[in-house]
Amino acid sequence: MSLNYLPVSAELEFDCTNYEVISKFLMEAIEATLAMGNPHPWSGYLGVTKAEVVVGICAFKSPPNENGEVELAWYTFPPYEHRGYGTQMAAELVRIAQSYPDQVSRLIAHTEPARNASAKICEKMGFTLQGEYDHPTDGTVWYWTRDLA
Repeated sequence: MSLNYLPVSAELEFDCTNYEVISKFLMEAIEATLAMGNPHPWSGYLGVTKAEVVVGICAFKSPPNENGEVELAWYTFPPYEHRGYGTQMAAELVRIAQSYPDQVSRLIAHTEPARNASAKICEKMGFTLQGEYDHPTDGTVWYWTRDLA
């Protein structure tokens, strides 16, 4: 099932048929995305099905840095995991980044240091595992990159 993407902004308004199921995840995810304060298109996006089911959120952690690197993140809400939505959201972020070749030359992702769903998504999206990294807030993570040039 393909997704539509709603940009997360302070003016965000949307309908969803599954609010009661995802409310505890949704509001926290929206608030965290808004707190990053990134300008469009380097903000976040809700992944929504044609039936108005919000299945997750994806975002850029910040605008591209001076080296042309931008970090991607995605989160599939627990009731919708393992259905391919994380892959679709990651692919949408890759597509957006590719449409700004003058600003982005490398994509970055961090995952838990395990062969989990996020690691598999990184592999599907053409990322290469660079090794472990001691992230200041997340602890030990796997560091993934993908060159766009």
